[in-house]
Amino acid sequence: MSLFEKTHIGQLEVKNHFIRSATYEGKATIDGRPTEAIIELYEKLAKGNIGTIITSYSYITEYEQPAKNQLGIYCDDLIEDYRKLVDRVHDCGSKIVMQIVHGSSSRQAFPDQAKILGPSAITHETTGIIPKEMSKEDILSVVDLFAKAAKRVQEAGFDGVQIHCAHGYLLSQFISPLYNHRSDEYGGCVENRVRIVQEVYHAIRKEVGKDYPIWIKINCSDEVPHGLTVQDFLKMAQILVKDGIDVIEVSGNAWKNHKPEESAYYKDAAIELSELVNIPIILTGGLKSLDDILPIYNNTKVQFFGFARPLMKDPNFINKL
Repeated sequence: MSLFEKTHIGQLEVKNHFIRSATYEGKATIDGRPTEAIIELYEKLAKGNIGTIITSYSYITEYEQPAKNQLGIYCDDLIEDYRKLVDRVHDCGSKIVMQIVHGSSSRQAFPDQAKILGPSAITHETTGIIPKEMSKEDILSVVDLFAKAAKRVQEAGFDGVQIHCAHGYLLSQFISPLYNHRSDEYGGCVENRVRIVQEVYHAIRKEVGKDYPIWIKINCSDEVPHGLTVQDFLKMAQILVKDGIDVIEVSGNAWKNHKPEESAYYKDAAIELSELVNIPIILTGGLKSLDDILPIYNNTKVQFFGFARPLMKDPNFINKL
C-alpha cells in the first residue's frame, strides 16, 4: 500500500497516511472563536491533500488560556462556529480532529487573571509561574471539563478528539516526575502519574459513546535528566491502550530544541511502542522529506506521519512530496 492511498486510522477512513499535527496559529478571536482566516487555512491544507487535520490546541475553560487568540471549546455557544469549519474541510475530502488542552505553568496568555493549576506547586523554570497544587476536587473538575469539551467537539461534527498530553501543559506535567511531586494516588509511580489521563479518557468515552475516535498526543520523554523516560512512556501508553485509546501521536517535551539537521526525532520511541500495541501510531517531529519517512513506513509498524512546520511554510507540502 502506498503512503498516498486511502487507508484507516482506527475506525476513521482517511485519504492517505499524512496528518497535519496540531499547530498554534494565533488567528482565533479574542474569545476563542474560529475566524475566516483559520477556516481558509484549514481549507488550503485539505486542498493540499492532507489526509487528516488536527486543529491547534483548543482551551476548555474560561479561567485559563495558554495563548492569545487561541481556539477555544469551553462553551456550547462555540459549536455552531466550528460546524462551518468542519464542513469546509469535509467538502475538500479531508478529515478533521480537534485537539483539546488544559494549560498550566509552562505558558499562560493572561497569567495575572488566570487560575493556574498544576500537579504540584513547583516554580516553572522558564515562566517563573508557581501553579496551585490541585486538590482532588480540582482534578475531578478538570476531568469533567475535558469530557464536556469533547462532547462539544463531537456535536460540532469533528471526526474525533485528541487529548493534549504533551509540551508542558497540565496533563503532561502530571506524567512527568519533574513537575509531579505528589504523594497521593496521582503521584509517584508510573501508574499513579498517568491516572488523571485515564480518568480524562474514561470521562470523554462516557460522553461521546463507544465508537467516537479518541486520540492522544503524548510526550515520549522530557528529554532531560530525572524527567519522564521512554520506558515510563511505554508503560503509560500500554495502560491507555488497554483502556481503549484509539490512536497515539508520539511527541517529546523538547521538540523546539532539536537542530534543523536532525530528523524524525521520536522515531525510536514510536517504533518501540508500535511493537507493543495494536493501534495506529502517529510519528511527528523532524519529518521533512520522503527520505525521512519511507524507511520507517516500509520497515516498521509506524504507518502515519504528522507535520507541523512544513505545512506552516507550505500548505501544499503533501502534494509536493
